[in-house]
Amino acid sequence: MKSFAAICGLLLIGLMNVFGAEVVRLEWKTKHGAPPPILDQRAAALLPAFRLGLATLNEAAVVQLSLSQSALLGLSEAQSAVLRPLVTERYRLIAESPAFLQATSLLADCYQEAKAVRGTASLYVPDKVVEASPVIVFLHGYGGSFLWYQHWLAEGFPDSIILCPAYGISPATIPGEYVREAVAAASKHLGFSLQPASLIGLSAGGFGACRLYAADPRGFSRLICMAGFPPEETIGRFKRDNPVYFIAGASEFFVLSGQLGREVRSIQRNVPSAEMQAVPDGDHFFMLTHPEATRKILKRWLGTVPKILR
Repeated sequence: MKSFAAICGLLLIGLMNVFGAEVVRLEWKTKHGAPPPILDQRAAALLPAFRLGLATLNEAAVVQLSLSQSALLGLSEAQSAVLRPLVTERYRLIAESPAFLQATSLLADCYQEAKAVRGTASLYVPDKVVEASPVIVFLHGYGGSFLWYQHWLAEGFPDSIILCPAYGISPATIPGEYVREAVAAASKHLGFSLQPASLIGLSAGGFGACRLYAADPRGFSRLICMAGFPPEETIGRFKRDNPVYFIAGASEFFVLSGQLGREVRSIQRNVPSAEMQAVPDGDHFFMLTHPEATRKILKRWLGTVPKILR
């Protein structure tokens, strides 16, 4: 039976190699799903129309409409004005990407009216995927799991398996069990166990990634927190052989105040290799405004082989 499963896995990998990179939707039953969104009064009033949009329009159109009603995504009018053309360009690139032709949005899963009973994730499978392919597990920021996050990562790391679990509108407290279920679903789809993943969290997802990694780093090769800082309860819990990295825009309040620098120095007492990088002139949305500078830093960190894997 094991040999039959192995043969099936090899055949599946062979088919993927023929058809090139692709993005697939994963689903599984879960007891650890996200609760329904809790929004302030102004955003809650927009939620029914937003859900209708999710049911009838593609993600690009929904996000564009949402950026015109910035409160729903927790943005200011000024932030929306800056992001609108940048996000429009990302969705234009997605529309031209063969790998993303069949990609489906997970936003509706993030805005369910009741606690989720099915887990969902988007899985980017690279061309010529093999068991040794590097793996990225990415936790989205506040507002939900947007396709452009995964496309941005795939653009810079096309040979990596990129798994993006969707967890409500904020994965700041995402259960570790939910992420492990997503990894198991990806392994089942691919027909082999994934390599230890680089855990990357953005903003609210960065808080969740810090909590997850500090509590139980097994299955992960490193943590990269983007546009966020370590929650206070995690600072003394990171382990020496589990690499920790932080990247943020230089104009973020927690960078300007010195908060992130102090917290990273505290982490370095247990993890001497812990590192922080500030993107010059970057704010909270440096992924979009400074993509090349951001990728350069990420590529250096992701190219580092942690001691735990040597």
